[in-house]
Amino acid sequence: MRTGFATLLVLLGCLLAGPAVAAYVLVDEITDQQTYLDAVTPLADDPAIKAEVADRLNAGLAGSVPDVARPVVDASIANFVESDQFRRAWVELNREVHPQLLALLRDEPGGLAVEGDAVVLDLGVVADEVKERFVADRVPLADRIPEVRGRVEVVSGPAVRQAVPAFDLLEKLSVILPIAAVALLVLGVALSARRGATLVVAGIGLVVAMLLVVLAQWLARSQVTARSPSPEVAGPFYDALTGTLTVVLWVVCGVGGFLVIVGSVLSRRRN
Repeated sequence: MRTGFATLLVLLGCLLAGPAVAAYVLVDEITDQQTYLDAVTPLADDPAIKAEVADRLNAGLAGSVPDVARPVVDASIANFVESDQFRRAWVELNREVHPQLLALLRDEPGGLAVEGDAVVLDLGVVADEVKERFVADRVPLADRIPEVRGRVEVVSGPAVRQAVPAFDLLEKLSVILPIAAVALLVLGVALSARRGATLVVAGIGLVVAMLLVVLAQWLARSQVTARSPSPEVAGPFYDALTGTLTVVLWVVCGVGGFLVIVGSVLSRRRN
Protein backbone atom coordinates (compact mmCIF):
# COMPACT_ATOMS: atom_id res chain seq x y z
CA MET A 1 0.00 0.00 0.00
CA ARG A 2 2.79 2.39 0.89
CA THR A 3 4.64 1.69 -2.34
CA GLY A 4 1.41 2.01 -4.34
CA PHE A 5 0.73 5.46 -2.84
CA ALA A 6 4.34 6.49 -3.50
CA THR A 7 4.06 5.33 -7.11
CA LEU A 8 0.89 7.39 -7.51
CA LEU A 9 2.74 10.49 -6.25
CA VAL A 10 5.57 9.82 -8.71
CA LEU A 11 3.17 9.44 -11.62
CA LEU A 12 1.46 12.71 -10.70
CA GLY A 13 4.89 14.36 -10.59
CA CYS A 14 5.70 13.00 -14.05
CA LEU A 15 2.33 14.22 -15.32
CA LEU A 16 3.16 17.74 -14.13
CA ALA A 17 6.79 17.59 -15.27
CA GLY A 18 6.04 18.14 -18.97
CA PRO A 19 4.02 21.35 -18.62
CA ALA A 20 6.30 22.45 -15.76
CA VAL A 21 9.42 22.34 -17.96
CA ALA A 22 7.60 24.01 -20.86
CA ALA A 23 6.17 26.78 -18.67
CA TYR A 24 9.41 27.54 -16.85
CA VAL A 25 11.66 27.60 -19.92
CA LEU A 26 9.31 29.40 -22.32
CA VAL A 27 8.32 32.13 -19.88
CA ASP A 28 11.95 32.85 -19.08
CA GLU A 29 12.88 32.78 -22.78
CA ILE A 30 10.21 35.31 -23.69
CA THR A 31 9.98 37.60 -20.66
CA ASP A 32 13.70 38.15 -20.03
CA GLN A 33 14.93 40.62 -22.63
CA GLN A 34 18.55 39.46 -22.73
CA THR A 35 17.52 35.82 -23.02
CA TYR A 36 15.15 36.80 -25.83
CA LEU A 37 17.88 38.74 -27.63
CA ASP A 38 20.34 35.87 -27.26
CA ALA A 39 17.76 33.60 -28.89
CA VAL A 40 16.80 35.79 -31.86
CA THR A 41 20.15 37.45 -32.64
CA PRO A 42 21.42 34.43 -34.68
CA LEU A 43 18.38 34.88 -36.96
CA ALA A 44 20.27 37.76 -38.57
CA ASP A 45 22.34 35.08 -40.31
CA ASP A 46 19.34 33.00 -41.40
CA PRO A 47 19.05 33.09 -45.23
CA ALA A 48 15.23 33.00 -45.09
CA ILE A 49 15.11 35.97 -42.70
CA LYS A 50 17.59 37.97 -44.78
CA ALA A 51 15.68 37.24 -47.98
CA GLU A 52 12.35 38.23 -46.43
CA VAL A 53 13.75 41.46 -44.96
CA ALA A 54 15.32 42.37 -48.32
CA ASP A 55 12.02 41.69 -50.11
CA ARG A 56 10.07 43.80 -47.63
CA LEU A 57 12.53 46.69 -47.88
CA ASN A 58 12.36 46.55 -51.67
CA ALA A 59 8.57 46.49 -51.50
CA GLY A 60 8.67 49.51 -49.20
CA LEU A 61 10.49 51.44 -51.92
CA ALA A 62 8.04 50.53 -54.66
CA GLY A 63 7.25 53.54 -56.79
CA SER A 64 9.69 55.85 -55.00
CA VAL A 65 12.88 54.89 -56.81
CA PRO A 66 13.52 55.70 -60.51
CA ASP A 67 13.81 52.64 -62.72
CA VAL A 68 17.35 53.61 -63.69
CA ALA A 69 18.43 53.49 -60.03
CA ARG A 70 16.56 50.31 -59.17
CA PRO A 71 19.41 47.82 -59.88
CA VAL A 72 21.76 49.86 -57.69
CA VAL A 73 19.18 50.05 -54.89
CA ASP A 74 18.52 46.31 -55.06
CA ALA A 75 22.25 45.58 -54.91
CA SER A 76 22.68 47.97 -51.97
CA ILE A 77 19.89 46.25 -50.02
CA ALA A 78 21.33 42.82 -50.83
CA ASN A 79 24.74 43.93 -49.55
CA PHE A 80 23.17 45.46 -46.47
CA VAL A 81 21.45 42.26 -45.27
CA GLU A 82 24.78 40.45 -45.58
CA SER A 83 26.65 43.05 -43.54
CA ASP A 84 27.50 43.53 -39.87
CA GLN A 85 25.44 46.71 -40.06
CA PHE A 86 22.32 44.61 -40.58
CA ARG A 87 23.20 42.34 -37.65
CA ARG A 88 23.52 45.36 -35.35
CA ALA A 89 20.27 46.82 -36.65
CA TRP A 90 18.55 43.45 -36.19
CA VAL A 91 19.55 43.35 -32.51
CA GLU A 92 18.37 46.93 -31.98
CA LEU A 93 15.10 46.17 -33.76
CA ASN A 94 14.42 43.19 -31.51
CA ARG A 95 15.36 45.23 -28.44
CA GLU A 96 12.53 47.58 -29.38
CA VAL A 97 10.20 44.72 -30.33
CA HIS A 98 10.59 42.77 -27.06
CA PRO A 99 8.39 44.99 -24.82
CA GLN A 100 5.83 45.17 -27.63
CA LEU A 101 5.80 41.38 -27.88
CA LEU A 102 5.24 41.07 -24.13
CA ALA A 103 2.46 43.63 -24.24
CA LEU A 104 0.81 41.69 -27.07
CA LEU A 105 1.01 38.36 -25.22
CA ARG A 106 -0.22 39.96 -21.98
CA ASP A 107 -3.05 41.72 -23.82
CA GLU A 108 -1.77 45.13 -22.73
CA PRO A 109 -1.65 48.44 -24.63
CA GLY A 110 1.41 49.08 -26.80
CA GLY A 111 1.69 45.60 -28.23
CA LEU A 112 2.84 44.67 -31.72
CA ALA A 113 0.45 45.88 -34.39
CA VAL A 114 -2.19 43.50 -35.66
CA GLU A 115 -3.35 44.42 -39.16
CA GLY A 116 -6.12 42.34 -40.64
CA ASP A 117 -5.32 38.75 -39.76
CA ALA A 118 -1.59 39.17 -39.15
CA VAL A 119 0.82 40.44 -36.51
CA VAL A 120 3.08 42.96 -38.24
CA LEU A 121 6.75 43.57 -37.47
CA ASP A 122 7.78 47.12 -38.41
CA LEU A 123 11.35 47.15 -39.73
CA GLY A 124 11.81 50.81 -38.77
CA VAL A 125 15.32 50.59 -37.30
CA VAL A 126 16.52 48.39 -40.14
CA ALA A 127 14.94 50.71 -42.71
CA ASP A 128 16.77 53.72 -41.25
CA GLU A 129 20.06 51.86 -41.55
CA VAL A 130 19.28 51.06 -45.18
CA LYS A 131 19.07 54.74 -46.05
CA GLU A 132 22.54 55.24 -44.57
CA ARG A 133 23.72 52.32 -46.66
CA PHE A 134 22.35 53.97 -49.81
CA VAL A 135 24.52 57.02 -49.15
CA ALA A 136 27.59 54.88 -48.44
CA ASP A 137 27.00 52.89 -51.67
CA ARG A 138 26.50 56.13 -53.61
CA VAL A 139 23.03 55.23 -54.80
CA PRO A 140 21.87 57.96 -57.22
CA LEU A 141 19.73 60.59 -55.47
CA ALA A 142 20.01 58.64 -52.20
CA ASP A 143 19.31 61.75 -50.17
CA ARG A 144 16.00 62.22 -51.99
CA ILE A 145 14.68 58.72 -51.44
CA PRO A 146 11.71 59.02 -49.06
CA GLU A 147 11.38 57.12 -45.81
CA VAL A 148 11.71 53.38 -46.32
CA ARG A 149 8.72 51.47 -45.01
CA GLY A 150 9.43 47.82 -44.37
CA ARG A 151 6.83 45.63 -42.67
CA VAL A 152 6.78 41.85 -42.24
CA GLU A 153 3.65 39.86 -41.43
CA VAL A 154 5.02 37.40 -38.90
CA VAL A 155 2.19 35.24 -37.53
CA SER A 156 -1.57 35.14 -37.89
CA GLY A 157 -3.58 37.40 -35.60
CA PRO A 158 -6.08 34.68 -34.60
CA ALA A 159 -3.21 32.39 -33.56
CA VAL A 160 -1.78 35.07 -31.29
CA ARG A 161 -5.19 35.84 -29.79
CA GLN A 162 -5.48 32.16 -28.91
CA ALA A 163 -2.00 32.24 -27.38
CA VAL A 164 -2.77 35.16 -25.03
CA PRO A 165 -4.73 33.16 -22.40
CA ALA A 166 -2.24 30.27 -22.72
CA PHE A 167 0.69 32.62 -22.05
CA ASP A 168 -1.11 34.12 -19.07
CA LEU A 169 -1.57 30.63 -17.63
CA LEU A 170 2.07 29.74 -18.33
CA GLU A 171 3.27 32.84 -16.47
CA LYS A 172 1.15 32.01 -13.45
CA LEU A 173 2.27 28.38 -13.35
CA SER A 174 5.93 28.81 -14.35
CA VAL A 175 7.11 28.67 -10.73
CA ILE A 176 4.37 26.64 -9.02
CA LEU A 177 4.40 23.72 -11.47
CA PRO A 178 8.15 22.94 -11.31
CA ILE A 179 8.08 23.06 -7.50
CA ALA A 180 5.02 20.81 -7.36
CA ALA A 181 6.48 18.32 -9.87
CA VAL A 182 9.81 18.03 -8.06
CA ALA A 183 8.11 17.79 -4.65
CA LEU A 184 5.84 14.96 -5.80
CA LEU A 185 8.71 13.02 -7.36
CA VAL A 186 10.99 13.38 -4.32
CA LEU A 187 8.20 12.60 -1.86
CA GLY A 188 7.11 9.57 -3.84
CA VAL A 189 10.61 8.10 -3.95
CA ALA A 190 11.20 8.90 -0.27
CA LEU A 191 7.98 7.20 0.86
CA SER A 192 8.37 4.09 -1.29
CA ALA A 193 9.28 0.81 0.36
CA ARG A 194 10.74 -0.33 -2.99
CA ARG A 195 12.71 2.70 -4.11
CA GLY A 196 14.43 0.93 -6.95
CA ALA A 197 11.14 0.08 -8.67
CA THR A 198 9.77 3.54 -7.92
CA LEU A 199 12.85 5.16 -9.49
CA VAL A 200 12.30 3.05 -12.61
CA VAL A 201 8.69 4.27 -12.80
CA ALA A 202 9.84 7.86 -12.27
CA GLY A 203 12.47 7.57 -15.00
CA ILE A 204 10.09 6.05 -17.54
CA GLY A 205 7.42 8.59 -16.63
CA LEU A 206 9.81 11.51 -17.15
CA VAL A 207 10.95 10.20 -20.52
CA VAL A 208 7.37 9.71 -21.71
CA ALA A 209 6.32 13.16 -20.42
CA MET A 210 9.21 14.90 -22.16
CA LEU A 211 8.62 13.05 -25.43
CA LEU A 212 4.97 14.11 -25.35
CA VAL A 213 6.05 17.75 -24.99
CA VAL A 214 8.49 17.32 -27.90
CA LEU A 215 5.59 15.99 -29.99
CA ALA A 216 3.35 18.89 -28.91
CA GLN A 217 6.14 21.32 -29.76
CA TRP A 218 6.49 19.84 -33.25
CA LEU A 219 2.73 19.98 -33.85
CA ALA A 220 2.58 23.56 -32.61
CA ARG A 221 5.34 24.58 -35.01
CA SER A 222 3.43 23.03 -37.89
CA GLN A 223 0.33 24.99 -36.93
CA VAL A 224 2.19 28.27 -36.46
CA THR A 225 3.92 28.10 -39.83
CA ALA A 226 0.83 26.83 -41.66
CA ARG A 227 -1.27 29.72 -40.37
CA SER A 228 1.40 32.38 -40.80
CA PRO A 229 1.34 34.75 -43.78
CA SER A 230 5.17 34.54 -43.75
CA PRO A 231 6.06 30.94 -42.79
CA GLU A 232 9.68 31.51 -43.81
CA VAL A 233 9.88 34.05 -40.96
CA ALA A 234 7.55 32.40 -38.44
CA GLY A 235 9.41 29.08 -38.57
CA PRO A 236 12.87 30.43 -37.66
CA PHE A 237 11.37 32.67 -34.95
CA TYR A 238 9.52 29.70 -33.45
CA ASP A 239 12.67 27.59 -33.50
CA ALA A 240 14.71 30.37 -31.90
CA LEU A 241 12.24 30.90 -29.05
CA THR A 242 11.81 27.18 -28.37
CA GLY A 243 15.41 26.08 -28.94
CA THR A 244 16.30 26.15 -25.24
CA LEU A 245 13.13 24.22 -24.42
CA THR A 246 14.13 21.48 -26.87
CA VAL A 247 17.55 21.15 -25.22
CA VAL A 248 16.06 21.05 -21.72
CA LEU A 249 13.50 18.42 -22.73
CA TRP A 250 16.22 16.10 -24.02
CA VAL A 251 18.33 16.73 -20.91
CA VAL A 252 15.39 15.73 -18.70
CA CYS A 253 14.92 12.66 -20.92
CA GLY A 254 18.52 11.80 -20.15
CA VAL A 255 17.85 12.26 -16.43
CA GLY A 256 14.87 9.92 -16.77
CA GLY A 257 17.04 7.30 -18.45
CA PHE A 258 19.62 7.65 -15.67
CA LEU A 259 16.91 7.11 -13.04
CA VAL A 260 15.80 3.94 -14.83
CA ILE A 261 19.36 2.59 -14.70
CA VAL A 262 19.83 3.51 -11.02
CA GLY A 263 16.44 2.05 -10.13
CA SER A 264 17.22 -1.19 -11.96
CA VAL A 265 20.52 -1.55 -10.11
CA LEU A 266 18.86 -0.92 -6.73
CA SER A 267 16.11 -3.43 -7.50
CA ARG A 268 18.63 -6.14 -8.39
CA ARG A 269 20.59 -5.51 -5.20
CA ARG A 270 17.40 -5.75 -3.17
CA ASN A 271 16.60 -9.07 -4.78
